[in-house]
Amino acid sequence: MAYLLVFFSSFIATLFLTPYLIIYLRRSRIVDIPAGRKIHTEIVPRMGGLIIFFVVMGMMSTYSEDFLSLKYLLISLTILISCGILDDINGLSSYLKFAIQIVSGIFIYLYFQPEFTSIILFEYEIPPFLNEVVLIMFIVGVINSINLLDGLDGLASGFSLLIFSIILALSIISGNSFLIFVSVTLIGSLLGFLKYNAFPAKVFLGDSGSLLLGFFLVVTSIMTSLSYSNNVIDLTFPIMLLAVPIIDTIKVFFKRILMKKNPFTADNSHIHYEIHSRKVKHEITVFVIEIFSASFILLSLFYLKGYHLITEILFLFFALTLIFVKPTISLIRRIYILKENLIQYINLYPLKNTLMLKHSLVFLSTLLIMIIILFEFPIETNLSLNNLLFIIIACTTLLILSFFQQYKSKVISHLNVFFNFTIFFALSRLSLPAGTAMNISVINSADINLIAFLTLSLILTIFIMVRGRILMGNRIFFSGIDLTMIVLILLSFGVNKVLQFDYSYFLSMCLLEAFIFYIWYKVMVNVKLKNAVLLSYFSFILPMVSILFLII
Repeated sequence: MAYLLVFFSSFIATLFLTPYLIIYLRRSRIVDIPAGRKIHTEIVPRMGGLIIFFVVMGMMSTYSEDFLSLKYLLISLTILISCGILDDINGLSSYLKFAIQIVSGIFIYLYFQPEFTSIILFEYEIPPFLNEVVLIMFIVGVINSINLLDGLDGLASGFSLLIFSIILALSIISGNSFLIFVSVTLIGSLLGFLKYNAFPAKVFLGDSGSLLLGFFLVVTSIMTSLSYSNNVIDLTFPIMLLAVPIIDTIKVFFKRILMKKNPFTADNSHIHYEIHSRKVKHEITVFVIEIFSASFILLSLFYLKGYHLITEILFLFFALTLIFVKPTISLIRRIYILKENLIQYINLYPLKNTLMLKHSLVFLSTLLIMIIILFEFPIETNLSLNNLLFIIIACTTLLILSFFQQYKSKVISHLNVFFNFTIFFALSRLSLPAGTAMNISVINSADINLIAFLTLSLILTIFIMVRGRILMGNRIFFSGIDLTMIVLILLSFGVNKVLQFDYSYFLSMCLLEAFIFYIWYKVMVNVKLKNAVLLSYFSFILPMVSILFLII
């Protein structure tokens, strides 16, 4: 329950505070102006990651009982955040930032020094006299690599969300309460922040945000390695886990050195720029990088399971694929062209009555939604009254926040809708659903539910494919944050297969079912924009009515 409170608090606090920070950054002219190699075309506030820092520190000061043991980490984090703020406001030279990162890395090393006896890298034990140098350079390299990864809207924050989700699963298995706390806090805050940072971004992380994420990514990955390696830091695991930014940084540095350039000079040689420059859409570029990230994450999990040789071979293969990314880009382009041609072919096929087809799809999908809700509606639960009251308070708080933000900005947060549907299906899986309680002799209620979900998925797929004809337009359907959630759902299923972790399977199914409902919501909004307000409030009412029914 405490971790749920931390998650909701982090999520809601970030959602609430970020718009005010955006206003302050605009007024203070702490903004990123389009110029040179920059992709964005409008002025966007930077230093938005500062909100994540405030939320994390607020949660730690509220729930942490032993600040003294974290003194070196807190000093290191303070140094990095100060460096990031100064760079976001006035700009610092790359050499000065690198020197500050080294100082910060020394304090992280001092924190870990009593915890390990040796360092291993790809089955090779580092000589003891090199431990300090190797670990500090690794720490600095990772922090710097996350800073360099932050080149596209939502890329660094989406990548970090995937990593912290895995850290959370592994820390639950190992029973590391500090890692659970930090991961839950960062997941909640990043989910809230992605609403404003995903393409098209309303605010950038800035150096303060990317350095903050780099700090927590390297610290939590080393902690996880220690938890599974008996006082030995096996750097192979964090290298595989954080492979995308690490490989990208190494590639860029060597490329600049070979071209006799300053390795710290910014340019467009990063992997994400290479993909985007070949006419791959912004959100698709982020999606591709996140798919690569998910692949390396799964390799790191197999490595933890003891499959060292095969994972090291596969790691080399994927690393080379990422380094020489042009063939991958060509394949993506072919798939994209094939998809576009398929849609055009479908749209050329004569439809006698598009209006009837639209109404039929809307009616059938809505009918299936009602059937699924009927079968999934919770009627009995083992959750305590305190748990139910806490969830309804969190939903009510989010509803009030959503109402005021909608009133002020005239924009509905789709993320809230997805979040509400997830709560409903989580409640259903933690309770006795109505469908199970029904005495159906002909066919099992679970089978009816599965058939309803499969049919709904088919109808929604058809609608998305032919929406150009039905709606007389071809607006972008999946946003950047939608694609990140798709990767997260796929990754959660992969984690369950590798780790055989029941919690991951539970979360995977809740997210998948909620995402199907979320797609239906987006379809209804595409059909008629005015549906957005009604269905948004419906998504809030659904879990709240479920909880009230269980309480009464």
